[in-house]
Amino acid sequence: MTKKRRILFAIGSLGGGGAERVLLDQLAKLNRELFSPLLYLVSHSGSLLSELPEDVPVFAFDLRNTPPRWNWPGRIHRRLVADLARVIREQQVDLVFDHTFHMTLIAGPAAAQRKTPRISLIVCDPENDFTNNERRFRFFKKQLLIQAYQSAEAVVAVSEGVRRAAIAYYGLNPASVQTIYNPIGLERIDVLYDQGDLQLEPGKFHVVCCGRLHPQKGFAYLIEAAEKLVYDQGLTDLRFHILGEGPSRQELEQQIQQKCLSDYVLLEGFQSNPFQYYREAQLFCLPSLYEGFGLVLAEAMACHIPVLATDCPSGPAEILADGEFGRLVPPGNAKALADQLADAVAFYESWQSTVPAARRHVEQMFDDAAGMRQWEALFERVCAK
Repeated sequence: MTKKRRILFAIGSLGGGGAERVLLDQLAKLNRELFSPLLYLVSHSGSLLSELPEDVPVFAFDLRNTPPRWNWPGRIHRRLVADLARVIREQQVDLVFDHTFHMTLIAGPAAAQRKTPRISLIVCDPENDFTNNERRFRFFKKQLLIQAYQSAEAVVAVSEGVRRAAIAYYGLNPASVQTIYNPIGLERIDVLYDQGDLQLEPGKFHVVCCGRLHPQKGFAYLIEAAEKLVYDQGLTDLRFHILGEGPSRQELEQQIQQKCLSDYVLLEGFQSNPFQYYREAQLFCLPSLYEGFGLVLAEAMACHIPVLATDCPSGPAEILADGEFGRLVPPGNAKALADQLADAVAFYESWQSTVPAARRHVEQMFDDAAGMRQWEALFERVCAK
């Protein structure tokens, strides 16, 4: 019998973001006859922890180590590298698969210490993601990332836009970076879509958004658009439902209150089943300033709801085939958002006409079974080297 490959998936935590959801689906659907998955976390936290497959052992830095009494620059990073290298050795890992650049900073040197093959997944446009999320020691961290990506056996981007951006930002060889789109678990979505007894206020036009409450997601511009629609155009039947949690909650709450939009813009918090909102709402909106792929956009398309997204770097234009399966507006433009939202209210039948084709597009382009076959073939190829 062929020995199963032991693959250590690595990510910071299991919060409710798109990268974490994709990793969770990969763990659930990985072929157990060929592979044995393990999971490494920096922090044993996140709303998706409860959904972990029972057969996946978890190694969490914060549970395995006590906080140091004294800290100085680089100390935590060195401890993380040492701990991950120890897990790789103790668990006889055949392949490390790191998600997000935060984890690549740790997995790169840890896997190099153990001479273990590694695959890095880039989930967002690095020029926006890295520069907006790393404030300290940015130059040195970028050099570490360049080394880590160059030393990986494979680098994978979640969209063509992310691939091109990563090649340019990190100076990578184009031949060493490939694209594998995030797979969409349609079976899971369809089951959850029919569950729940949510009933949104009848007679209103409901717009649903989903994402981490973070400036990246552009919710501040959506609130500005809501103000224009409600108070300038008199569209008082509009209701905006923003699903998610994050560091910008207080700032968004203040913006909503200052603009007297508390009856129109609702921060609904994290939802374990966002798809019942998609079932009940009239429109899905993704107002992001930048994305990697835009998983929630593809999921909404699978839920038979018209979609509006920003043409941000990167992902939405690829998912929507440059506007064939939904509308695109410039990012960071509240007026453009308001104009298209008003158009959706006035000409809703036209917006609905793209829904069946959008669902078929998701089924064809982002099928999770086909996506997992791509990943498994890559895992085998890298391990075989």
